[in-house]
Amino acid sequence: MVRDPHVCMVVKNRLSNDARVKKEMKALAEDGWRVTVIAMPEKGAPPRESEGRVTIVRPRIYSRKKELLREKVARVSAREDTSLKARLVRSVRSNPLRRFVADLQRDIPWELRLRNAALNARADVYHANDLDTLEICGIAAARNRARLVYDSHELWLESTKYLYRTNWFNRLRLRNIERRFILKCDAVIAVTPMRANAMVQTYPDLKNVEVLMNCPEKLLALPERGLLRAQLGIPAENTIVLYQGVFSPGRGLEQLIKAMEGIVYKNIHLVLIGMDAMNGALHNLVSEKELDRTVHFLPPVPSEELASYTVDADIGVILFENTCLNNYYSLPNKLFEYMMASVPVVSSSFPELQSVIRETACGLTLNTSCKEEVSDAIVQLHESPERRIAYGRSGREMALSKYNWERQHSLLNAVYRKLKK
Repeated sequence: MVRDPHVCMVVKNRLSNDARVKKEMKALAEDGWRVTVIAMPEKGAPPRESEGRVTIVRPRIYSRKKELLREKVARVSAREDTSLKARLVRSVRSNPLRRFVADLQRDIPWELRLRNAALNARADVYHANDLDTLEICGIAAARNRARLVYDSHELWLESTKYLYRTNWFNRLRLRNIERRFILKCDAVIAVTPMRANAMVQTYPDLKNVEVLMNCPEKLLALPERGLLRAQLGIPAENTIVLYQGVFSPGRGLEQLIKAMEGIVYKNIHLVLIGMDAMNGALHNLVSEKELDRTVHFLPPVPSEELASYTVDADIGVILFENTCLNNYYSLPNKLFEYMMASVPVVSSSFPELQSVIRETACGLTLNTSCKEEVSDAIVQLHESPERRIAYGRSGREMALSKYNWERQHSLLNAVYRKLKK
């Protein structure tokens, strides 16, 4: 009996919030592949689970003893605690040298656990989701004589996280990893055409980079509206401006909050849904500007449930800043999610974003460095419901006909058919 081909995907994210990996996982299983996904552990999720053709493995990051110690230190150094002890512990925790050593103590054992899990999968194809898993998959592919796929969700070496938030040791290490493995890959995937071109310019011998966009699955019928408004107590006649995604520097979120300060209408609400990677800085800014009544925060929502919140928005915002080439060439999930949910878009005027928004007539692009321009665009759409409806309808039509996962699925299928030969 001939067994089904087996692909092992490795990702250093929480799978519950990684829409791209989940869609690829599901698509490959539907195409006849056995799929093992190795991912970050999550609270309430088992270390290993299987359903149908898919197995999910979550190697632990810390030992149980280390987890308990981390929880205790977090309690002792809570931000709201102004005691001398808490301030001293916070100071030690933020020390750059201590953080560097702590990161090594965390990363090296976890990398080894991820690598062992990948080796034990004995797959026919290893699918690295982003640069931080390329070495793991490259080593496993070489030892198991398997194919190697590099799915570059970001232009990693030109990203804010690499240029500004990665220490010198890991910057050097990651650059060497990409240089070492990328030409050994049997397939390389990028998420936008311009990012693909940038990769080829960096590695001229790289051939046939495939582009697989972060489009959502088709929603032929939209979820019933009202969930987000009910949860936050926002009346139906009020305008909701929505940002969904990680709260991190370079995404224009500070400018967006400051733009809300200049809006005289009190029936315009800003809602931010996502994981806070800014340690409460946005919450503090909202309190400082006394915007607590019109700016609301919600935690991350599983990707399968996100559309039920998105459909309540009247305007969706993407205000990335030109802090790096990765941002400048971005086409984030949220653009296509807004379009699918019939939500008009206000976006940075970067080339990839501008190209899609002009083609689809789904919204406005602007200079996000000017908070007045941001507030003016929000007010324009607030004052023109007919325009909002037209942008939303046009975006949804293009999402259903072109910018959807079903079309991207066929591209992924084509890549994997070649790997079977």
